[in-house]
Amino acid sequence: MLKILIVGDQFMNTSAAKSYAAEVLAEFNPEIETLEWEFRGYQKGRLRGVKQELREFTGTPEDLIKHMKNVEVLIVHLAPITKEVMEASGKLRVVGCMRGGPVNIDIDAATMLGIPVLRAPGRNAEAVADYTIGLIIAHVRNIVRACTLLKQGIWRDEFYFYEECGFELENKVLGIVGFGKVGREVAKRAKALQMRILAYDPYVSPNLMKSLGVEPTTLEKLLEESDVVTLHVRLTDETRHMIGERELKRMKPTAILVNTSRGEIVDEKALIKALNEGWIAGAALDVFEKEPLPPDHPFLKMDNVTITPHIAGASKEVVKRSVIMIAEDVKRLLKGEKPLYCVNPEVLEKEKAK
Repeated sequence: MLKILIVGDQFMNTSAAKSYAAEVLAEFNPEIETLEWEFRGYQKGRLRGVKQELREFTGTPEDLIKHMKNVEVLIVHLAPITKEVMEASGKLRVVGCMRGGPVNIDIDAATMLGIPVLRAPGRNAEAVADYTIGLIIAHVRNIVRACTLLKQGIWRDEFYFYEECGFELENKVLGIVGFGKVGREVAKRAKALQMRILAYDPYVSPNLMKSLGVEPTTLEKLLEESDVVTLHVRLTDETRHMIGERELKRMKPTAILVNTSRGEIVDEKALIKALNEGWIAGAALDVFEKEPLPPDHPFLKMDNVTITPHIAGASKEVVKRSVIMIAEDVKRLLKGEKPLYCVNPEVLEKEKAK
């Protein structure tokens, strides 16, 4: 019997996760225990015994350690996973993280202990892509502004006026910064809207972009030609504040900036200046440098900004996709096959060499 612990939360429904995992791993006769992990807001910092900073976790390792006895497969979402947590099992064989990047797990400790860590890249790509297109339409066609005012009892005929009404997306230029899974899904949807699509990603083959009907280009040209610029890159030292004053000044004064990736990709001070001084026409943002957004943040009072509280990646399908991706990789591992999404594959090579 295979003992599995699934640590779910308000984002990753525990009962749904258990059902999907049980179906995929049925041949191993799993004993699946679940733990509801309370979301207390995102935390980051160096926890006891952890060399690198863990990010986007919630709760404490101590709350999890007492549930770890004899666990062989640990599947988590937001719980912080430290060396102490992994050692508390005595039998742990693998950790699966139901996210694209396991930033809440001490990878160095897992590697030292010989424990492979699995992830679920692209698990919410479809959800984010849907949301991105929806956010673009909501902004350029004044949907959110009109709804907000109408609920306040204000009927704005001006939204029909030439100077106030938005533009159609057909034949407009969409610039996609970052052409991974999310960027490609956005492109697929934008093609259905008859948009011309430019893409910048130094890590993706130009031939692949062309095969998908997308024009590869430089970041500079993309910014200069796009009517809508949408960001889909991971947050790294290289991408932090990759959109600042210099980049915003390159954009058309009629263009909008869309960000459903990570807030720190954009220098918010520069963006606020760009919006106030008319360098660009507007912004549609689901992510921010500081979350939750402070109550005195300038975005809250800016008429040319559409904002939502970091929900682009949430859908019921994401839960199913995340668990199945992890469970399928656990299945491969247990059968002696190489998992598709292991962040420390050197552990597998060492095990193979024994």
